[in-house]
Amino acid sequence: MIGRSDRASERTLKVVELTQRYFPALGGVERHVRELSTGMSEAGVAVEVVTSDLRRDRPFSRLPRGPDHSAFPVHRHRALRAFPAPHGLSIVSPGMLVDALTRRPGVLHAHAFGYFPTWVGRLARAARKGPLIVTPHYDGEKGPRLYARAVARATLVPADRVIALTGREADALTVLGVDRDRIRIIPNGVSLVDFLPPRTRDPEVRPVTALYVGRIEPEQKGLEDLLRALALISSPDALALRVVGEDWGGESRLRDLARDLGIARRITWVGRVSEADKRAEYAGADLLVLPSRFEPFGIVLLEAMAAGLPTVATRVGGIPEVVADGVTGRLVPPRDPTALAEALQALASDPSLRLRLGRSGQERARAFAWPGLLPRFLALFREVAEEYHLPSELRLPPREHGTMTS
Repeated sequence: MIGRSDRASERTLKVVELTQRYFPALGGVERHVRELSTGMSEAGVAVEVVTSDLRRDRPFSRLPRGPDHSAFPVHRHRALRAFPAPHGLSIVSPGMLVDALTRRPGVLHAHAFGYFPTWVGRLARAARKGPLIVTPHYDGEKGPRLYARAVARATLVPADRVIALTGREADALTVLGVDRDRIRIIPNGVSLVDFLPPRTRDPEVRPVTALYVGRIEPEQKGLEDLLRALALISSPDALALRVVGEDWGGESRLRDLARDLGIARRITWVGRVSEADKRAEYAGADLLVLPSRFEPFGIVLLEAMAAGLPTVATRVGGIPEVVADGVTGRLVPPRDPTALAEALQALASDPSLRLRLGRSGQERARAFAWPGLLPRFLALFREVAEEYHLPSELRLPPREHGTMTS
């Protein structure tokens, strides 16, 4: 006899998240999948994560073996480098494919444009005849347009829905051939309660502290541009830089550049930190700088705004839909150290401007709070599941997430 709980389980919405890396690996996609999976699990979704054992791809390293302390199953499979290619696009994991092909019926949700999980999702959809949603996290810069069109045609066009993080991304995906009617725009989110109480740093303290949070990856993140911009700010007492993040093979080169530019003493290389220590870094800083040369979204911008920090970032990818230029921060062209230096100098020299932009950022961050975004994801997953006559029952989350107050 089937018990009541078993019958309820048979009616529950099931979602399988396919992602190349997963926590404790660091990155925007990794954080997105973790927050979304946690929220779905609390809402009664039978969520599982299928991923690799990859910690990072430059240099290639694996996560240590050990249990995953998650409220839902996380299945890790061995990652392999199949051939030389930039940005980890050559990473494959045969176990992920086998897992996805044999997994019980449910909605497959694959992440990252051109990466292995999206190919897995496409093959699994064809074999299982089940629903597929793809969130490409597309920045518009992944290789030549011909290559991008081929990837989109193979992995995105066949999907039942494609989630774009921004309107700009939706437009770019449409250009690549994705049916606009299948695209849904749902941005990345931020947990506001992680940044309560608000920061209390004295705006008059010198030097002003600029904070960078992210991978130490000079090519994508524009860190060479940032160091050259810092060198253009002549007064050593005007601005200091703290660099927080894991070294992806570029730190030694950046340290050499800092010495050559004569700014080594103005930079603190913090390295990888815990979540609690990262929040402390936000609380102790005066502004966040993200000089990326390409970036789909930039979750650290949301974190900085939630922490009350003004932001200086480049006008690339989805960043202009996160940072309101002149309202919550400043936007500058990419690969332009002079413009970046001018924006940093403007904030460093004006405490009242930093305070005004920071307060506006806190207010803007409310629109990206996970409690407001999660129902949109749940509605989409349930919509697609019902199109395939799959179970789609949900319950309300067992706990209420906090919200930020002024």
